[in-house]
Amino acid sequence: MRLHFLSFATVISAISISVSHAAVVPVSAPPTSDPAFVTPQATLDANIKCPGTKGGYAAVSNPILLVPGTGNTGSESFDSTYVILTRNLGYQPCYISPPPFMLNDSQINAEYVVNAVSRLNQAAGKKIPVLGWSQGNLIIQWALTFFPSTVQKTDRFVSFAGDFRGTFLAYLLDAQPLGIAPSVWQQSTLSAYLTALRNAGGLTAKVPTTSIYSVTDEIVQPQIGGPALESSYLFGDMAMNVKVQDYCPLLIVEHSQQLFNIFTYSVAKAALQSPTGKAEAGSFSSAKCSLAFPPGLGLGDQLVAPTIITQAAVHIVAGPRVACEPPLLPYAVKYYPFAKQACNPLTQVVDGFVPQTPEQLNSFEAITVYILTRSLRNILGTAGK
Repeated sequence: MRLHFLSFATVISAISISVSHAAVVPVSAPPTSDPAFVTPQATLDANIKCPGTKGGYAAVSNPILLVPGTGNTGSESFDSTYVILTRNLGYQPCYISPPPFMLNDSQINAEYVVNAVSRLNQAAGKKIPVLGWSQGNLIIQWALTFFPSTVQKTDRFVSFAGDFRGTFLAYLLDAQPLGIAPSVWQQSTLSAYLTALRNAGGLTAKVPTTSIYSVTDEIVQPQIGGPALESSYLFGDMAMNVKVQDYCPLLIVEHSQQLFNIFTYSVAKAALQSPTGKAEAGSFSSAKCSLAFPPGLGLGDQLVAPTIITQAAVHIVAGPRVACEPPLLPYAVKYYPFAKQACNPLTQVVDGFVPQTPEQLNSFEAITVYILTRSLRNILGTAGK
């Protein structure tokens, strides 16, 4: 038995290299038709809520869909933030709350997005904008990637703290003896879920997309290192990536704070009002580099909004726990056909690593994964073999 004494910086470097060497070009043709839902239609429909709109989602004429983050309901993420802010911009905000608290299999969570976009599109008779926070963006992008009809019904996409490449910090939760929620497993950087998304072309914007993120995000990392490494960065001509510190170098904005910060709001507002569907350079100002709340949020909202992350943490701790990452659904399997069920983040790669793509056949990739796993073992005080 031996210990490997590797620095935390080595872990970040190893994960970053693994992500940068992973396939960006789809390994199989992108989906051309929607798979069938697993969730009953009535359950999906009942989950759509449009606060303040008489008649519910069927009565909307100018809706926007809001999708919450891990550990939250739509109400918890948005009642004190973008329900108010989008209503002030003339929208009828609606949200979904995939149960329980966005902690279930993210593949199932995405079905709620697909259905809500379809229902709101049908009610309004036009494409609709979508706005998400944290995992909400990940399941939006999954919906746009694997359910092509959603692309035809979506006008634009505004993302706050989207973890399109996951977060390496999720491994610290995966390693808990009692397990962790299914969607947390799937947000781990090297998960089968994220690999399938990447291999299906899910790191490229499918609709006009504004991705807003912060280097000082305490949940989603890495957010430094350039396009191939930063978790929230999306490729393609339809993507506008706005890293807060590129415009406000001294501004410290954490994970949930992106939902109630005046600068991030100015970017979102520019995106929602843009004729191109995404924020354009010069359409928002660094003059708003401050920790102030956006205009329109009252004192009560300002007191409640900072508790969003606390509510999420409580729900994650008290929520469902599974020992392994959920298996890929049949429609996603072809994008990662040799996926091995991950049940222990400290051994899943080294003890059962099977190369999945041409890039992963490269010995450098295997060495990187080996360093990553051994480093995690050391950090968590676990002896390697």
